[in-house]
Amino acid sequence: MRQLNLLLLFLFLGSLNQCTRDEEQNTLVPTVQFPVDISGFENSANSVFEFPLVLDVSSDRDVTVYYETKPLTALPGEDYIHVSGSIMIPAGTAAASIEVEIVVDEFKEEDEQFRVVIMGSENALLEGGSQEAIGTIKNDDTIIQVTTAGYTSADSYAGRTMVWSDEFDENEINLANWTYDLGASGWGNQELQHYTASTDNSYVANGNLMIVAIDEGWRYTSARMKSIGLQEFQYGRIDVRAVLPEGQGIWPAIWMLGGNFPSSGWPACGEIDIMELIGSSPNYVHGTVHFGDDYSQHQYTGQGTNIPFSESFADEFHVFSIDWDESGITWLLDDTPFFSINNSVSGSQNYPFDDPFFFILNIAVGGQWPGYPDETTSFPQFMAIDYIRVFQ
Repeated sequence: MRQLNLLLLFLFLGSLNQCTRDEEQNTLVPTVQFPVDISGFENSANSVFEFPLVLDVSSDRDVTVYYETKPLTALPGEDYIHVSGSIMIPAGTAAASIEVEIVVDEFKEEDEQFRVVIMGSENALLEGGSQEAIGTIKNDDTIIQVTTAGYTSADSYAGRTMVWSDEFDENEINLANWTYDLGASGWGNQELQHYTASTDNSYVANGNLMIVAIDEGWRYTSARMKSIGLQEFQYGRIDVRAVLPEGQGIWPAIWMLGGNFPSSGWPACGEIDIMELIGSSPNYVHGTVHFGDDYSQHQYTGQGTNIPFSESFADEFHVFSIDWDESGITWLLDDTPFFSINNSVSGSQNYPFDDPFFFILNIAVGGQWPGYPDETTSFPQFMAIDYIRVFQ
């Protein structure tokens, strides 16, 4: 820093001396300036921002300009490549360009800015005593960046075979595994979201299934994916590795319904909630079952578990599991059991958990249980699922 200050002082004194000599020689001293700020979308067509430098008049001597990039909301190395140095405007000309390379990726980000600052000049003055231009990197990506950190479960268990998995390693959702619930009917809980099959609300990227809740200004959209009639299972160890959303009024769920749901209805078909989270409590998840011979006799039982208060299930991956057999169901978080039921849980009512079940993956917005979004709730919110595995 001291060396830089000495360099700037040297350049300033040199400029003063030069101005004096120019006045004595009756030579016009040009003024250098940035005429415009630069903005562009972060894509290959705009991988280099060119910032024009201009002189108000051409000079009979070479003009040297010293410059450096400085961060604002855009960060060097992540959003643009930091540069510093000098550029020459040759005698008899009046313009040059400073080039700054933009880091192009596929991840959805806020629009971000950096500065290009003139640090000094030779044989020219700086208009206003200093000059800078703003570079604005505009987002045109749709993929949300997701951490890779967090807990990973085993890929095999003694005495069991992996009978099915979706690792989400392809470039698109496998429609042999998944279909959609669609629409905006409140879903029995006065929810606000409109479920779609749009790639804005569900897609596969970088090895993760992404389910995204979006505030469109006049409505909330999200996705509710299900494996009914495609992938259904009776018993097994089920592991789901996921990063969860957070925020007031946000309600992600990884759950199962009995495959006889279309004929038996809910809750007679049975419901197994592998994981539910209320976004206002982002460090606490619930495991629950619902049952009952008909709607008027609906019952449920469950229990929750948490990670440290200072942490959130949105920070990194965790593994949400059930171990399910003829005797009952046990819930696990990162391989640690936290709740169990046995096959007498339903009492005199039908016990529905001896039949095949299908998966449902969704993010709800609003409703009686989580409440509704407020000014603290940010969008988009996403659930990233690395894999779903079934061992029997």
